[in-house]
Amino acid sequence: MADDYDLLVIGAGNAGLAAAGAARAAGWRVAVAEARDVGGTCPLRGCVPKKVLVAAAEALDVIARAGQHGITVGPATLDWAALMARKETFVAGVPADFERSLAEKGVDLLRGRARFVAPDAVEVAGARVTARRFVVAVGSTPRRLGVPGEEHCVDSEGFLELPRRPERAVFVGGGVISMEFAHVLARAGTRVTVVQRGPRVLPRFDAPLVDELVRVGAGLGIETLTGATTAGVERRADGLVVRVVVDGAERELPADAVVNAVGRAPAYEGLDLPRAGVALVRGRPAVDATLRCRDNPRLWFAGDALPDAPQLSPVATWEGAAVAHNLLHEDAPRSLAYDAVPACVYTLPALATVGATEASARDRDLDVEVVDRDMGAWRSTRTYAERAARSRVVLARGDRRVLGASILGHGAEDIIHVFALAIARGLTADDLAATVFAYPTFSSDIRYMI
Repeated sequence: MADDYDLLVIGAGNAGLAAAGAARAAGWRVAVAEARDVGGTCPLRGCVPKKVLVAAAEALDVIARAGQHGITVGPATLDWAALMARKETFVAGVPADFERSLAEKGVDLLRGRARFVAPDAVEVAGARVTARRFVVAVGSTPRRLGVPGEEHCVDSEGFLELPRRPERAVFVGGGVISMEFAHVLARAGTRVTVVQRGPRVLPRFDAPLVDELVRVGAGLGIETLTGATTAGVERRADGLVVRVVVDGAERELPADAVVNAVGRAPAYEGLDLPRAGVALVRGRPAVDATLRCRDNPRLWFAGDALPDAPQLSPVATWEGAAVAHNLLHEDAPRSLAYDAVPACVYTLPALATVGATEASARDRDLDVEVVDRDMGAWRSTRTYAERAARSRVVLARGDRRVLGASILGHGAEDIIHVFALAIARGLTADDLAATVFAYPTFSSDIRYMI
């Protein structure tokens, strides 16, 4: 008996939709199984609504620095309810748009949670569905805190639905989500504490630049506790209390909102991967460089369902498209390399990175030179009254090929793409220095960063 589909995609986020669309365009019979709403985390519960809040914080930041430009303004206040209503205008109707797109392409939408019942079959809403190939693109879900009282916390999705701005907020975890939301709240007047178990926040980013960002946050009133263990969360008559242990001493942090931001993990729960013949080792499936599953060659993984890949929206789309190519060209698959994938933290100032940091280059025994520039006194920085600006560019010693870059400051989230292109194309510092950039722009500073 023929399979129901050539391809069944599990998950209707960026990765799954990219794979489904490309396979359908090639004439395959394709279905997408989704238990929630079509579109995934980024446009509905992640980067898109989050950026609306970041934009509000940017406006507050500009107003706060207006005096340095000779502009007199009164104190700015944030109407949280109005901001949440504006955020909803970016989300409303998005799932319907994605569903309409699938229908127009001829991709079937199967409503319900998919569960493997065999290496070549899943069950969706009580119906058995078979396919020649599968793409597991189930996205991710917040990790549990594993402490007493964690039911009193909200995760990033819950934060985006808070009806009122908390006067006191505690973020458990010192990753990207914590730092971004901390900067939003602090500029709106919230007293913020970030609790990080490890020795520093944003551990995957360049340490000296992270230290600068923490310094800026401290000036806004953001308290950052590192080497701190969260012992529990309690609800009391006057609000929440987070109990933490720092340097062997216990502290109590009062809060109106406690945000679980210790990270996310692939949403494998209920998928029953062992029934598909897939063994998880420390929570990870074995995949090759083409994202094909080693245990079951019918399966490919993409997006946040890959625990070791960057959990970024454009990366998920890129992986989904790559998986589709490899499905359609199994005799000539493409491997994926992540060296030129940039990542940004939308704090104020923004922090961006791509490729190697000094620490990661040393770990790989690469012979490098690091060009470290404090840009705080540069005209471009002073023009916009920035609080901090610094760059650190990693070059191969000898030919000075660009291996990595980290930037803190105004425009970092855009300038980083020049360095990403340099890494992808094997450009050197001399190649970048020979490029003519419009002046005065932040991009024109690149030649002085190297």
